[in-house]
Amino acid sequence: MPAKKQLEEADRAIQEVDWEKLRAMSDDKIRAAWAWDKDMTWPTDEELAEFDLVIPAKSRRKPPKEAAE
Repeated sequence: MPAKKQLEEADRAIQEVDWEKLRAMSDDKIRAAWAWDKDMTWPTDEELAEFDLVIPAKSRRKPPKEAAE
């Protein structure tokens, strides 16, 4: 599938999400709702501890607000 079509599908899917309902759900309820997808795996606590925070380059160029004051 071409990248443009994939982006269009993703945009459409995002618009269909009931974000208020999702925000009200606990992590356990979210995991249960996605349990049918066998390709979906949740990272373990150990894996999460190894993740690195990546700040997009666009955001890194701006000085923090507190530095500007």
